Amino acid sequence: MVQDGDARVLLFTYDYEAGATFDVVSQLEQATSVRLLQTSEGETVPEIPQPDEYDGYVVRNQSDSGPLEPTTVLFVRGQALSVDDSETLSEDASMFSSRLNLFSTSLE
Repeated sequence: MVQDGDARVLLFTYDYEAGATFDVVSQLEQATSVRLLQTSEGETVPEIPQPDEYDGYVVRNQSDSGPLEPTTVLFVRGQALSVDDSETLSEDASMFSSRLNLFSTSLE
């Protein structure tokens, strides 16, 4: 993983689990990430004026007994993740976009 000072991680509120460790399964195509970060009408929201600045990843949470189902999606700006990377979500998250139902957090 490569980080810079303006790193941001977004995920849907129903997928956030404080302190969860996950493995990166795959990276989404850019067009798919952009579509997921827009409204159902294809409009941007004020919090994400340029959704193409985010990379989308399919991730699977881990537990002591192995991978957990189902897979989820998260979006990253200012960091690069690779398939098979293992990361941990921060214990802190805040509402980022109520219209898209997204939390903002960071990786530890």
